[in-house]
Amino acid sequence: MIAGFLLKGQCLQPWDDARQYSHLCYNDIQPLYSIRGIDAGFFPYVSAELTETDLINGGIEYPVLTGLFMWFVGTFVTHDANAYLVVSAVALAPFGLLTAYLLARLVGWRALMWSASPAIVLYAFHNWDLLVVAATVAGFWAWKRGQPLWAAVAFAIGGALKVYPIFFLAPLALYMLNRREVKKAFGVAAAGIGTFIAVNLPFALINLEGWWATFAFHRRRGANFDSIWALRFPEMTPDRLNLVTGGLTVGLFVIALGFGLWDARRRDGDGEYPFLQVAGAMLAAFLLWNKVHSPQYTLWLLPFFAMLSVHVLWWAAYAAVDLMVYIGVFRFYFESAFGASTDDPAFIAMKYGVYGRAALLAALFVVFLTSRRADLPAEESADEVVSHPPPKVTPVGEEAPA
Repeated sequence: MIAGFLLKGQCLQPWDDARQYSHLCYNDIQPLYSIRGIDAGFFPYVSAELTETDLINGGIEYPVLTGLFMWFVGTFVTHDANAYLVVSAVALAPFGLLTAYLLARLVGWRALMWSASPAIVLYAFHNWDLLVVAATVAGFWAWKRGQPLWAAVAFAIGGALKVYPIFFLAPLALYMLNRREVKKAFGVAAAGIGTFIAVNLPFALINLEGWWATFAFHRRRGANFDSIWALRFPEMTPDRLNLVTGGLTVGLFVIALGFGLWDARRRDGDGEYPFLQVAGAMLAAFLLWNKVHSPQYTLWLLPFFAMLSVHVLWWAAYAAVDLMVYIGVFRFYFESAFGASTDDPAFIAMKYGVYGRAALLAALFVVFLTSRRADLPAEESADEVVSHPPPKVTPVGEEAPA
């Protein structure tokens, strides 16, 4: 994270538009300080509006807990985007450390796939995603300690930060049902959904339109420049894109959840539902088809490389293509000011990085589903075949048979 701050800190004064791309120090924290009215002191959502072009008056494109965090940090800063980046980094860093601590307690040295990842350097202070990753890993920590209700609460809090952890309530409930703990399964669903509603309800009651503006904003958006959709289907309208990406995502969710049930029952009905594996596969599917695949989403995936016993080469390959996308995107933005084209090396690096990332996410959907948990010892093979019978030992004093 120190290295991450040194990278993003290049965008402190002197700042200019070209520098944030040429020095690869672009982050969302500095520009959104003024764009989303944090510098003006707007309390998020309560007076927000979505115009034909953008969010105004405290409208924020992230769920309510991220918006509150952005506002809270802004109360320590007075009209200075550079100071806002510094204070935000100080406030976010403990969540990165908490994630590292919990992963180390869960899987030991495999936690280095989080702590030593190049993505930490690139994205720790790119956006506010350290918050949601910490909440998500806390949920898995609670589940591992036999506290599924607290796990559901953590996933709901994560959903109020960046949405995706709310999906994990479904495999968590199936995990409890597979254990024939029906009351706990319904309790998990109630705790998760109830927490999510309790966090969001005050904002919806005060200003339903302003609260819903966050979701309406994303519904209107087209595909990100650095996505498979923008590269392959640039003419697809947002409405059509929402339908296609939503259908594909739900389809893979159903496959992952169904595979978990089949995997649990194929072992004479006594197998454990692979909650962690299914959750990882669902996230891979969500990232694969998402029309808005921001670079920092890589942070979401890193804990699964640690918590599931996948080969380190998958982690290394994903880091490599992610770096290609990051450098390609921001160098292309810089060179575009000087007439760069789609033949530019930066654009080519970004394009093949995006395709490589998509291919890896499709593969990881299967890899995660079929992996074992890293916190469990390797299972001994039950199908071991003895190639020949063991030699018969003749007791001392007896003659061996002819």
